[in-house]
Amino acid sequence: MDSKIIFGTAIILSTLCTSAYPAEDIESSVSTTQTKLRDKFDAGDYWSVGSDGLNYLKEEPGNSELRIMVADSLAWSGHYADAISQYQMLAGTALSDRAAVGLANLYRWSDRPDLADPLYRQVLKSQPDNPDALDGLIRTNRALRPRTDFIFGRKSDSNSVMQNGTEIDHHWRGDNLALKYELSLNTSRYTLSPVNTRQSEVNFSVEHAGMAMAPKLDLSVQQGPIAKAFASLRLKLDDAPDLHMTIGHVNWGNMAFQPQALLQGLVATQLGVDGSLVTRTGTISALYNGYQVSDGNQVQDANIRFSPSWRPLGVDFRYFIGLSGHFALKNVPTYWSPKTGYLSTDIGFSNEWSLPSGEYSVYGQRGFGVGGEALNSYNMGFAAKRYIDRDWAATLAAGLLKNQRTDAYHSKYLSLGAEKLW
Repeated sequence: MDSKIIFGTAIILSTLCTSAYPAEDIESSVSTTQTKLRDKFDAGDYWSVGSDGLNYLKEEPGNSELRIMVADSLAWSGHYADAISQYQMLAGTALSDRAAVGLANLYRWSDRPDLADPLYRQVLKSQPDNPDALDGLIRTNRALRPRTDFIFGRKSDSNSVMQNGTEIDHHWRGDNLALKYELSLNTSRYTLSPVNTRQSEVNFSVEHAGMAMAPKLDLSVQQGPIAKAFASLRLKLDDAPDLHMTIGHVNWGNMAFQPQALLQGLVATQLGVDGSLVTRTGTISALYNGYQVSDGNQVQDANIRFSPSWRPLGVDFRYFIGLSGHFALKNVPTYWSPKTGYLSTDIGFSNEWSLPSGEYSVYGQRGFGVGGEALNSYNMGFAAKRYIDRDWAATLAAGLLKNQRTDAYHSKYLSLGAEKLW
């Protein structure tokens, strides 16, 4: 046989074999760049894969396998905006369903189940048994359905303050699913011998996650012990870093956890800023709240934390080191307001499990006094939501705080509840 015919036949067979299998299964079709990034991806170095991969995609714009790996890495390292664009560029390719699931997951993690739900449904039309899409659809369905929470709680502290309360919350969405509403009624009985007072409040909030700055407005009316009205507005200032601002007129008597403050009708003007920044080495988060209290006092709370991206115990196990402070213009016996301040350096952890059966979390923190009246402290707790069936869930939360300052202080809380999905 002619050698040219033999050579041509070999080329045709090679082409047929290559097209019969996914590119990821053919080692010869994988670029050197993609192989190097795959090694980093398998090692969990998602930051490098995401940042370096964007540059490599300029040279290989048609490499869908490389693009999906880069998109996943960007999502898992907190670069949501870049991840969204990469997932969207995979529409119409052989990996479109895989990209749609990744994009839907990202929207769900960003508290946008309204955007995630149609993507999961789109994938299930072509892949009815896709486990990731099925699981995601269950979760978005729970988030989008109206629900009512019934909560019974108790809180007490070493100052002999006891609070027993009940709360009913109803959550629902508008025709535009990005528009969220909440209406709640809570009633609490505070006791601090010989003071015994009842506090009740009606709250309404509305949030539009689809609008610029994602505004959330909270309105509340306190019926007792003194009738008062409150309002606050929360705005999203930026996506990267994730930055928010809160301004409002708040119920200081309730926040201070003191019956006397409630009976005095103390209120406060609040100005707060909080945000987080994802870096290569970890996430930096910070919070500041300043309060101008109606009794002339000024109270400030602030903390900053660093949580490393290296998580040897799993991606859900987060640990941190930080600094927290509580400061007041003057000391007022009615509520905690140290004129000398309170400054503590903290280490802690949190772990969250999101399972089809429910949501579970645990946290712990150890503090060491570095200024003012701060000494050592402990703070720990857990929360659980267990789905009994499609429409009902049971909730449980408990926590304990022990704070050694000028006078040793400790508090604890316990809440039990039920959630009804409609």
